[in-house]
Amino acid sequence: MNNIPVNIVIRGVEALESIANSLSTLAEDTKARKELNVEIYNRLENLEEVLLDLKDDPFGLNKRN
Repeated sequence: MNNIPVNIVIRGVEALESIANSLSTLAEDTKARKELNVEIYNRLENLEEVLLDLKDDPFGLNKRN
């Protein structure tokens, strides 16, 4: 069998655990960023609608109550 020193194996396992934690953090950050981007997109889309309505009827005279 391989005669790899135990301390080297332990360091390798710790390094892999660290990489796994970093990847997990990156995945969480990416998910959060995607959710924020969707929210920003929705707000911009709504803003566009409001601005177009304002352009078409700046004083709100054409709105029916």
